[in-house]
Parts: sequence; C-alpha cells; structure tokens
Amino acid sequence: MTKPTAEDQFNIEVLKLMLQLAWSDEQLDVHEVGTLLGSARSWGVPESEIVALKKVLDGERKPPAPNLALLRGRTDEVMEAARAIILSDGKLKTAEKEMLEELRIILDAGR
Repeated sequence: MTKPTAEDQFNIEVLKLMLQLAWSDEQLDVHEVGTLLGSARSWGVPESEIVALKKVLDGERKPPAPNLALLRGRTDEVMEAARAIILSDGKLKTAEKEMLEELRIILDAGR
C-alpha cells in the first residue's frame, strides 16, 4: 500500500473536519453522507481511508478529530468544504453559522 501524499493527508483531515461538523447534531443526514463520500472520491482519497470513513458513517467508530495544524494555511479550501457539509441539508441554522465563524477564527489563529 502506498503512503498517502501530503495532498492526501490534507484531504483526509478535511474529511475528518467535515465528519465532525456533520455529526455535531448527533445524526447524519443522507445528504451529508453523500457529500462526504462524494468529496472523498472526487479528491482521490486512498480507498483504505474511504473504508475507514464508511466505518464512521456506519456508526462502527467515533468520528476522529482533525489535525487543525495541517489545515491552517489553506483556510479558504477548508471553509469551502465546511460550508458544503453544513449546507448539504439545505438549511443554515444559527448554531451552524456560529460554528463556521469559530472555525475561521481557529484556522486563522495559526497564521
């Protein structure tokens, strides 16, 4: 098995963040699952990581925490992915909007 590239690692950490955001209301919507798996495939994430992602989506594992240090410096890309998962159900709740604002602050703090 090939070691993930730096880009793979970044994408994996973005997926972990997306999982945390999707799971923040303690339930996964079918649109969130589709967005997560679609993103993983379109980004060319290694199959072993997609299998691990599916285990979390199936409830076999808890969502892993993302490595925010790997996400800093690419805030715009991370925020785009975060917005995609939050808006995948077609609604932006006040709590979700606040999470996005907090995430931007956290990511920008490392600059």
